[in-house]
Amino acid sequence: MNFSEVGIYGYYLDLTPAGGKLRKESEDFYVEEQFDSLKKKEDGNVLVLKLKAKNWEHNRLLRFVARSNHVSPRRILFAGTKDRRSVKIQYFSIPGLKYKEFHLDDVEILEHFYLDAPLTIGSHKQNLFAIRVSDTDSGAFLSNCMKVAESGMVPNFYGPQRFGAMRPVTHLVGKEIVKGNYEEAVRIFVGYPGEDRFAGIRKEYYDNPDPESALKNFPESLDLERNVLEHLIREKGDYSGAIKRLPENLVSMFIHAYQGYIFNRILSARLEVNKSLMQGDIFRRNGEFIKINILNLEKMNALFLKRGGSPTGLVIGYDTEFAGGKMGEIENEVVFQEGVKPTDFKLPFGLSSKGERRDFYLKFTNMECSGETVKFSLPPGGYATSVLREIMRVDEMANY
Repeated sequence: MNFSEVGIYGYYLDLTPAGGKLRKESEDFYVEEQFDSLKKKEDGNVLVLKLKAKNWEHNRLLRFVARSNHVSPRRILFAGTKDRRSVKIQYFSIPGLKYKEFHLDDVEILEHFYLDAPLTIGSHKQNLFAIRVSDTDSGAFLSNCMKVAESGMVPNFYGPQRFGAMRPVTHLVGKEIVKGNYEEAVRIFVGYPGEDRFAGIRKEYYDNPDPESALKNFPESLDLERNVLEHLIREKGDYSGAIKRLPENLVSMFIHAYQGYIFNRILSARLEVNKSLMQGDIFRRNGEFIKINILNLEKMNALFLKRGGSPTGLVIGYDTEFAGGKMGEIENEVVFQEGVKPTDFKLPFGLSSKGERRDFYLKFTNMECSGETVKFSLPPGGYATSVLREIMRVDEMANY
């Protein structure tokens, strides 16, 4: 599947394709959450687990940690989600729980301690990545890596992990939920085939959405899909109820993925028009939003080129501001083509999203290029695949 399926095309720099593939082995992709400071306590209100996990999908790891500690997954709070096909070090916080040793395959408890308050999304300082790329032209890869390191930034696309690298459907499910088409949302979530070993049984349901026959074929490992099917067998036609059977954070992820897809389309269109600032932009500098006009354009563009801020793009929600000028035209056209409007994101079940404006450019730090390996740090919300795509120039998502 191509990046264009999740709204991504275009690059920041003009480079020669280096090719390559990530994650030939899970150890080739290492990511670690890093915090500015955590006021650790020997005893406190919130248990924090520092885990090292290999090949664990985030929601599945969350459920198994919850099960091992006899708590609801909703009680576990975290700073961010991480890639499944990786070795990752991340922190889970559980209010009102005392530490008890537990064991999961390919999970190591590196540390446990207590805090006065739970972790929140984006509360860590950065994510540290160390990534080895296989099957690449090492000379071109190293050259591209050094040029990207010199530029200091890449387009801030939402990466394949936002949508599902092997089965990019989260945004498709989200789109149907936003439009109130719960039956189609279920059909896509359960049945849309990807490039994994379950493609055949999924397609059978997609072509003929019969919950009873599908349940006989879906293995226990597809527990979320089975929960949805079992609900539809008990409550025929209750598709919104079937969606509610899924973990809240997963359903929220569907909405966020659709917002991310729209943002990707907007950023891709912007790269074709202008990679610097232009009138009508909404520029973010040190957390402040500045509207770009003829009077401040030259000054703000000089700041941008020194990495002193970034133009922003629309992450649509019920309370977001569109840009002006040509940028506003791009945002409005993409939203019009999608057939949605801001008020559509006032959703039931606690899924409403105000939206935001997201930087068009992702700044990284401490990049080191060596042979077929690259190390760098990203702020929360940044995708390593956006950095690697700029270096590798491969448009097949399965390569990431």
